[in-house]
Amino acid sequence: MHRVLLSGYYGFGNIGDEAILAATVQSLRARLPDLGISVLSESPSETSRDYGVEAFYRMSLPQVIGAFRNADLIVFGGGSLLQDSTSFRSLAYYLSILFLAKIMGKPVIIYANGIGPLKSHFGRYLTKSLLNTVTEISVRDDESLRLLREIGVVRQIKVTADPAFLLEAAPPPRVGQILQESGIDSSMPMAWLALRPGRMSGAFYDSLAKAVAYLRREKLFPCLLVMQERDMPVVQALNQSLKDVFEPEVPHVSGLTPSEALGVLKRGEFCFGMRLHTLILAAKAGVPSMGVEIDPKIGAFCRGLDLPVLKDPAHTPNTCLEQAMKAFVPDRHKRAKDLQVQLPRLVSLAQQNVDLIVDTLTRSDSRRARVQ
Repeated sequence: MHRVLLSGYYGFGNIGDEAILAATVQSLRARLPDLGISVLSESPSETSRDYGVEAFYRMSLPQVIGAFRNADLIVFGGGSLLQDSTSFRSLAYYLSILFLAKIMGKPVIIYANGIGPLKSHFGRYLTKSLLNTVTEISVRDDESLRLLREIGVVRQIKVTADPAFLLEAAPPPRVGQILQESGIDSSMPMAWLALRPGRMSGAFYDSLAKAVAYLRREKLFPCLLVMQERDMPVVQALNQSLKDVFEPEVPHVSGLTPSEALGVLKRGEFCFGMRLHTLILAAKAGVPSMGVEIDPKIGAFCRGLDLPVLKDPAHTPNTCLEQAMKAFVPDRHKRAKDLQVQLPRLVSLAQQNVDLIVDTLTRSDSRRARVQ
């Protein structure tokens, strides 16, 4: 029996990264029912419980080495692991995973990564050096490919799509229960808002409050999707701005699994997202969205699907969100049809990531047979 080890930003309670993990585990088990799957996680007991896998604490060197020793293949990602905009410490951690795989002689697949930003010369050099030693590389967008070529990665690179496009939604009865418990009338046409902390001023929330009022005038029911618990202060800031202009608060849903998040998004007609995987899950649900380019990966995704993307409000504090939505919302049904046309291609591209894993394990078997 083969064993693969998945390394990423897992166990932090972020729906986006958990969607990658859920879709990957689900897809691998469908293809290789006997495959042993283990995961490096910040919360090993929760990851083991939620996905039925063996999990190891990602910051324990003895546990990581033990997990590597038992693995036939290291699956690195998905997600935006190789970047130093968060901190160089984050990049150093993930590069150390690649270095450990190299010195232990373990094959590595760079799995649907979003690369960058890579600002430091040293970070670029280390990334180039280690990626030129791995077995396979797939990235989820053309901009990641261009950056890897720019820094000197010469290995073959496949441009695929995010693994979350393979996720299956929670059953409709469960979705209905979630909405009811959150005080949301599921018979209303919903407009989902997914916010995140950033360097936004009070003017941003005032602008968003006006946009919420516009959505209500258009007979859309604004709802907040909380992708990570640390997003709650932003939810509270928006609702305070609404109170200030005598508008009702916006209800929210939180604490969802990735499949539940996909399920509730499918009930919507429009999505305004400040996290990449909100936009990815909305696209999977066939729901047109508008992004905010807090991170370059959001811009890359939106441009790839010809979806509108607003500039980071930290750099353009006078953005009029109401005006942006007025330009987009009336066109949402046409955009939804366009997404339905593109979705099979995205799912097929995401499946190629799983094919890389299966093909690499198959080649490993062939090599062993020739040696014997």
